[in-house]
Amino acid sequence: MKVAFVSSEVYPFIKTGGLADVAYSLPKALQEIGHEVAVFLPKYRVLKQELLENIELATEVDVHGKRFYIECVKYDFVTYYLVHEPSLYQNDKIYESFNQDYEFAIFSDVVLKSLEHLGFQADVIHCNDWQTGLIPFFLTQRYSHQPFYKEMSSVYTIHNLRFQGQFSSHAIRSLGYEYLDEQINYMKTGILHAKAISTVSPTYAKEILTDFYGEGLNHVLQQRQNDLFGIVNGIDIKFFDPTQDAYLVSGYNDQSLSIKSVNKSGLQIRHGLEISEDVPLIGIVTRFDSQKGLDLIMEVIEEILYHKEAQIFILGSGEKKYEDYFQTLRDRYPSQLGVYFGYNEALAHLVYGASDLFLMPSLYEPCGLSQLISLRYGTIPVVRETGGLNDTVQSYREDTKEGNGFTFTNYNAHDMLYTIRRGISYYHQKDIWHELQVKGMRGDYSWDHSAQQYVDVYRHILANK
Repeated sequence: MKVAFVSSEVYPFIKTGGLADVAYSLPKALQEIGHEVAVFLPKYRVLKQELLENIELATEVDVHGKRFYIECVKYDFVTYYLVHEPSLYQNDKIYESFNQDYEFAIFSDVVLKSLEHLGFQADVIHCNDWQTGLIPFFLTQRYSHQPFYKEMSSVYTIHNLRFQGQFSSHAIRSLGYEYLDEQINYMKTGILHAKAISTVSPTYAKEILTDFYGEGLNHVLQQRQNDLFGIVNGIDIKFFDPTQDAYLVSGYNDQSLSIKSVNKSGLQIRHGLEISEDVPLIGIVTRFDSQKGLDLIMEVIEEILYHKEAQIFILGSGEKKYEDYFQTLRDRYPSQLGVYFGYNEALAHLVYGASDLFLMPSLYEPCGLSQLISLRYGTIPVVRETGGLNDTVQSYREDTKEGNGFTFTNYNAHDMLYTIRRGISYYHQKDIWHELQVKGMRGDYSWDHSAQQYVDVYRHILANK
């Protein structure tokens, strides 16, 4: 099967969030199980230039009076096509250009047109988030009537429904497409016109049909719910491998978990925390945003620190009110609370490896990758039962030995605190704790199963054209 995978960001070329990780890992996994995949993304000025040393011009495409250069580069055995036009995609922050409605509209048109120029007759065009939401619409409006495109189908994946791409419809009308309304929602357009819609966990697929989680699109999604699939993301198990992670102080596996404490003391030393195995270390790697449950953390974190129930290390950036609060608290409890503002890949890995518990109290979480990474590193997640967290973390039951973490249902700070304390109590029961760690580390978090589920969706829509 041939798949054209289209994304506004792909790791390691450019990354602002989890979409970039998926756009790297899923095409790679599809290729590894025998499918031919080509990945398309804009050639931003801020792409990592060292990855482009062997780039070659593949073809040229004229759209709307502009000439686009489709440049090809191979990375990790996958073919990438970069859409280049010298006057576009020049902003330092890729989603903050003044004309991003036009940039992503014309990008979508160019990708479709370039398929024929490249001779890449895809069976499926897999689109992601609002930036590529126009592709299914363009395909049905213009391209599917042409012989080369007649058998192509589109899949549209929602990674986060909150960001929808709402603009004046001038940009698409300027490209010659008929659109009667003055305003357009790129994500809604993708949902309405794709052959199938997917999102990144079964629970989130159900949640977005409701008023609370639907972000104003729940009624549209309800119309398409028979074509809506929830597939949990995987993680790159070679990159996130505690046995040979170069970012750790010392590697370990499920047979050598005692070495994990070397990473804990390493983090404690580097960031001025008291060196101790007597209390658990709670790790948090997150964006500072209300979606991530930071308000719950702010309500009860000082109670944990005051009673010296645990140490906490927070890595993240975002809204200033959270940074200010955590910095004030750090000054008050310097031996118990560590903070790092910004993103640091090496430090993130060390937090996963050093922590005993990992906290994710999200208001909503379409999939979440951090809980999967923490499990792989023998770090036990404490999560709220929402989205992908609900699908991947089950609350531990001592009577049946079932479960791989600790969970709470209500978006409530004291429910969260109770659940954290439950985790802390088991930390001090070393036999049970060791069993939990081993169970987490032996789980399958690879992309293999997820990739096969996407193939099943592709085959379903092709069989029902």
